[in-house]
Amino acid sequence: MKKLLISLCAVLALVACEKDDANTIKIGAVLPMTGSNASVGAAVRAGIETALADKNKTNLKYKYKVVFEDGQGVPAKSVSAAQKLVSADHTKVLISALAHVGRAIVPVAESANVLNLNATLESEKTEPMGKIGFIQGPSFESFHARTLSALKKNNVKSIAVIAANVGVSCTGSKVLGEKLNKAGIKTTVECFNPGERDFKFVADKYKKVDAYYVSAFPPESDIVLRQLYSMGVERNRIYGQGLDLSSDTEVFQGVNHIMAQWGTPEFVERIQKEYNLTNMNLTSVAYDLVSLTIDAFETVGPDNMDAVYEYIKTHATRDCMSGTCKLLPNGFIVNEAEWRTYKDGKPVVFEK
Repeated sequence: MKKLLISLCAVLALVACEKDDANTIKIGAVLPMTGSNASVGAAVRAGIETALADKNKTNLKYKYKVVFEDGQGVPAKSVSAAQKLVSADHTKVLISALAHVGRAIVPVAESANVLNLNATLESEKTEPMGKIGFIQGPSFESFHARTLSALKKNNVKSIAVIAANVGVSCTGSKVLGEKLNKAGIKTTVECFNPGERDFKFVADKYKKVDAYYVSAFPPESDIVLRQLYSMGVERNRIYGQGLDLSSDTEVFQGVNHIMAQWGTPEFVERIQKEYNLTNMNLTSVAYDLVSLTIDAFETVGPDNMDAVYEYIKTHATRDCMSGTCKLLPNGFIVNEAEWRTYKDGKPVVFEK
């Protein structure tokens, strides 16, 4: 009789666990938690965890768990991480950072019929992120408009653009160059391949320009900046994107950066206090994506991914932590960009 009771208790405990698991929706996050883009992963992770914490303070139908995997910002490693998340962890969602990672895991997401979310910078004319996928972040078009405004405000008449031949950095910079030239700012664009280490010849070639614009990722972005400094270029003459993705915060102090809006002052203060982050690029974007996704599951449930997708489409355009969110027909949830610099280790917005 005693053994029977023990067995019955074990069965009941197993049933309870299964019931709890069935009530838990897992979100898989493929982030660069190590490597040259680790600061991006830390920023996005902070947004994901903060959104989950805020939603857990409300009365939810389901439990939510985020499973993190390190894809190092490398497509092949990110695909392996995504496969593990959907097959072993049974996640309903894959969220990633950087466009080249999001596109690499599209086949994994579509094969498993899970939502594919990507926090990134892209062109408003970009291809969709799969059949049930969304991109969110600032657009190149927003960057270009804000850049033109900032350069005119600072009376820049000529500029040399140095861009990495990665993703859309080079092609986007060429479009920017065309727009600036048409606006009367003499612009030359030089693109380099990943692994390049000597940029002094470019800086020397254009040493008479008023300013430089750098579009690159670490470690190349750090090298470009340091070589410009070594040639006597003042930091306030440098503009660019992706520069504050570096984990070396000293390298981008005093340099002008453009990226997604960071969120309300209260949100920024909270994140920096809780996570000790200097760089919050894409933190508010990740917060928005996770918050909206949880709203979708709470409304339509986890069993119909088409309904989840349609809910997000219907509610994506809204006021959000990233300022404003506007959904385009291609599944790109666009945010506005803002210019920042860093003074005494703290970010300062100088051009909305």
